[in-house]
Amino acid sequence: MSNIYLFYGEEKYDLEQRVEKIKKDFTNLEVGLNLFYINKENIDELESVLQGVTFFGTQKLIIIKDTNLKFNVELLNGIDEEIIVIIIEDSVDKRITEYKKLSKMAECVEFKHMDQKQMVEYILTILKKCSLNISLENAQYMQSICGEDKANVINELQKLSIYLNQGNTVTKETIDLVCSKTLNAKIFDVLSLIVNKKTKQSLVKLDELLQQKEPIVKIYIMLYKQIKQMYMIKYLKQKGESDIAKKLSIHPFVYKNLSKSCDYYTLKKLKSIIYDFDEYDEKTKLGEMDFEIGLKKIICKMAS
Repeated sequence: MSNIYLFYGEEKYDLEQRVEKIKKDFTNLEVGLNLFYINKENIDELESVLQGVTFFGTQKLIIIKDTNLKFNVELLNGIDEEIIVIIIEDSVDKRITEYKKLSKMAECVEFKHMDQKQMVEYILTILKKCSLNISLENAQYMQSICGEDKANVINELQKLSIYLNQGNTVTKETIDLVCSKTLNAKIFDVLSLIVNKKTKQSLVKLDELLQQKEPIVKIYIMLYKQIKQMYMIKYLKQKGESDIAKKLSIHPFVYKNLSKSCDYYTLKKLKSIIYDFDEYDEKTKLGEMDFEIGLKKIICKMAS
């Protein structure tokens, strides 16, 4: 079994669980005595930490985080087996020398988000363990609004288990009442209002997002992405294509709603809206327009 680990990837919940499991192998952990945190700011201390003898002897846990592997990896070669080293990165470049060296001496694990199908199965399984019922469609809906981050989904599942008594059924209304939506799901709500020609409500919803300190640029980009998906769905539907959601890698529930939404527009209209996004993006970069003004102009055009 390796005493050096390289953990990386987007699924932070599973990564942290694995780190906690390793920590439990130690009877006592005291920062500065047998637990050391190394980052890019103090990476120069790594050699002395590795060589130092503590009150607990040579046994120690060293967690190296967010260095982009920019350190002398050779320092870890042949270290005492009582020293456990965990290297944590958001992502790694497998082409660099440091990674290639580490891959020969460390257990390298990438923690990936569950795909949509796996997350839906996870929701169904956890709610069943909590003695709560939910339909497949509502589990898909919950996944679509809670996103792919496992820690966030677990938090929302816990809220449902507290809110409902055992044996009850989780409905769409319950999910909307209890669960917090991701930014993407909130923007989808704005799009739904736009499609249904509710200009005032959609602008109010946008202002609410801005009051919640959501970045206008991020909102702009995410709404732009949803409009482009509508265009592609419309285009493929007119061509008579099948399995469009799978081809475009769109969540089934999201596809169902975007497919309905694109029926309100012609391809020409959708293309015109996409051009507006591109034009206003260019104008904001040149300082000729504010993102918020550009986005509100698009909303008014779409909802008219």
